[in-house]
Amino acid sequence: MSTRLPKSDKAFLEKIRSQSLKAIRDFRLISPGDRITVGISGGKDSMALLDILHNRRQLPGMDFELAAVHVDLEDIPYHAPEDVLKKFTQERNISYTRLTFSGPVLREGKQPCFYCAWNRRKMLFQWAHENGFNKVALGHHADDLVETLMMNMIYHGETSAFAPKQEMFGGLLHIIRPLYYLTNKEIERYVKLIGYTPPPYDCPYAADNHRERFRDLLQQIKRLHPKATANILRALRNINPRYLPPPETK
Repeated sequence: MSTRLPKSDKAFLEKIRSQSLKAIRDFRLISPGDRITVGISGGKDSMALLDILHNRRQLPGMDFELAAVHVDLEDIPYHAPEDVLKKFTQERNISYTRLTFSGPVLREGKQPCFYCAWNRRKMLFQWAHENGFNKVALGHHADDLVETLMMNMIYHGETSAFAPKQEMFGGLLHIIRPLYYLTNKEIERYVKLIGYTPPPYDCPYAADNHRERFRDLLQQIKRLHPKATANILRALRNINPRYLPPPETK
């Protein structure tokens, strides 16, 4: 589809792909010969990630294998359309696997979104390990990181979010996040330009999600300063200890 786009849109697509490549190189996310499982949900973030990695693996020095895996939870009343996921992966000649989790994910007094994500990742990691994949790529982006940072600071009194590359199970598996430098708005435009329309997300638990409230808060902050996400991301790697208290002793 990109061959019929105006030059400005083509330039935007390449800019986004280049930003992802910058994250890959800055944090050494991918090496030649890697076997990478991409967790897909049908949402814009994971599908943009899959398309970007598919595009990047055609570059010199980017010789890696891709597989897409979707984990469907039967206890959650939202299910991504199977035909949409199959069509997207088949068009890019990427192998696709659907896994089903049938156990309960709802617990009294707990956020269902936490257990939903936890069970999805557990099955994703297990599948990747059992099938000889050494990396799992997730579609977290810069806005997700800032939201996580704010949540951890406010709810847990801790300065933490997530790393672009994270070792799991003693190095048997690594999580990578190639969308680390990209914003939600950029990804929305990207999927529109590649011709992908995310299916409606009608999970009834989404409205009662703590993250949604912090997503709204971040949008308010961006109205104060449009570059807030980029600056907060930069601040995490631009620490000035002279103007901070010493770490808390355990």
